[in-house]
Amino acid sequence: MPKFSFQPTSHWGVVAISFVTIALAYGLNFSFSVFFVAILEEFQWSRASIAGAFSLSSLILGISSWPGGRLVDRFGPRKIMMAGAIILSLATMASALIREVWHLYFLFGILSGLGICGLGWVPNSVLLANWFVKNRGSMVGIAFSGMGIGILAVGPSAQFLISSLGWRMAYLVFGLAVLLLLPLNLFLQDRPIRKTENAGPDQKSPLANGGDPREKRDWTLRRSMKTLPFWALFISFFLIPLGIYPVAVHQVAYITDQGYSKILAAFVFGTMGLLSTVGRPLFGALSDRIGREKAVTWSFISSIAGILILIFLPALKSVFWLYLYAILFGLGFGARGPIVSAMMADMFSGKHFGSIYGFINIGNGIGGALGPWLGGLLYDLTGSYRIPFFICIPVLGLACILFWKAGRSRSHLHSQAI
Repeated sequence: MPKFSFQPTSHWGVVAISFVTIALAYGLNFSFSVFFVAILEEFQWSRASIAGAFSLSSLILGISSWPGGRLVDRFGPRKIMMAGAIILSLATMASALIREVWHLYFLFGILSGLGICGLGWVPNSVLLANWFVKNRGSMVGIAFSGMGIGILAVGPSAQFLISSLGWRMAYLVFGLAVLLLLPLNLFLQDRPIRKTENAGPDQKSPLANGGDPREKRDWTLRRSMKTLPFWALFISFFLIPLGIYPVAVHQVAYITDQGYSKILAAFVFGTMGLLSTVGRPLFGALSDRIGREKAVTWSFISSIAGILILIFLPALKSVFWLYLYAILFGLGFGARGPIVSAMMADMFSGKHFGSIYGFINIGNGIGGALGPWLGGLLYDLTGSYRIPFFICIPVLGLACILFWKAGRSRSHLHSQAI
């Protein structure tokens, strides 16, 4: 085992920087659920139109992941993450000036989506794939759990700032905070130096280690697209946010609709984020031990159980059930990300991994775009969130089936093609 030290070129240092980067970027992204209520109260726009900004952000994040992945392959994760920090900071500060719906769509939907792409799953997945092999699921899970800490910290902080200073000043404060990622990412090194005698086999770079023989295959995007696991994961990655985001984005509005206070709703939102911090490394490590497919199944069960509690919350009439929802949905929230990233790296790791994983994220972006907007539209049409929340359950079930299909097919990866 390597000695635990926080150094710019240490393995644990890389995980720590990735953790903080993801925490701030995605914490700010999902805090839109809190800003949603404040913007709704000021402008009285329809819920579908406001949620559409998050949908556009998710779409931009998805479709830009492929070209973003190619840029990561060419220039390295560090430079792309620094560019993402600048874009996200400027977009967030400028959001304080929103007056029209198109302002919200342009600043949060387009620019923030591009900024988060530069700070998000693709560059961090490539970075971590460069540094870790055997315990990749565990390390990715630890780093990606930063999103939960970000939600826990940013969600309630956003509500506090909105209540104290207004939502415009809150956006300005968070925009300045994003700039802190610039000096932090200066410490990053895209891959370890080849001299890694003191590192254990779990931490050695694929390029510096014999590793898994699959690592040596020169997978390209075109080659990977001829395999069944690639498309099974693509569709699964499309379905996961389609089943998760309608709940994640609309949960604060739904909870306040049930008569609970805004600060309680924000705190439940933060609790969900805290539990996702536990869920990501938990399911990531579990995937290393019992297999990717079994671990992801338990994560889906946790998510679906949480959604069911939220649906029946009006009949349950107890804060206890609200927190149980936060625990169960939080444990499953985002847990698939580390597992999918690890499975993709298991199968397609190499010098083109950024573009391959980036293309997979297009599916995630499309699903993430449809989910929040569809949830808002169905609410506007029916006056209730019950229908969109119920739809999420079979969607997640199908995603789980496809994940199993990808896992069962990967043993024939080198001989099977579509």
